[in-house]
Amino acid sequence: MATLQQQAARAKTLNKNALVVEIVNVIRKLENKFVETNISQIYEDSTDIFGNALGFYSEATEYITLNRALLGQEGEIKRAGEPYTGRDTGNWFEGFYMKVENGTLYFGSDDPKNAEIVRGEHWLTTEFFGLTDDNLKGVIEQSILPFFISILRQKLAI
Repeated sequence: MATLQQQAARAKTLNKNALVVEIVNVIRKLENKFVETNISQIYEDSTDIFGNALGFYSEATEYITLNRALLGQEGEIKRAGEPYTGRDTGNWFEGFYMKVENGTLYFGSDDPKNAEIVRGEHWLTTEFFGLTDDNLKGVIEQSILPFFISILRQKLAI
């Protein structure tokens, strides 16, 4: 067991810039986790980055999707009043990405129809890309914090 003076000496060897590099590297490694969480936020929770509703299906949408189902066409029935999920936007989710530039996380979709999708009049928001505070906190607590604690324990030999 190290003395208090030994631990203080080890703590002085911690380098802010080196820790930032380590954290950025782990965030890059977790890109898929961030993207999957962003997709789930839309697909499962039907919320934007602020936790607000994306929109709700209308009676017209229910009528159209019900008729398609009765005709044996593909697609799910969307009931009036149910929240939007983005499921009917083709491969929009497949184009989702996250990148890190100068310590900032950027989210988006490289789907060619992205601009058309996010400008749709039926959405209540245009803030699709990114994570709610709760979802970001979850990724940090589950994935980044354990890594950070591990680095600190290693550097401090505890």
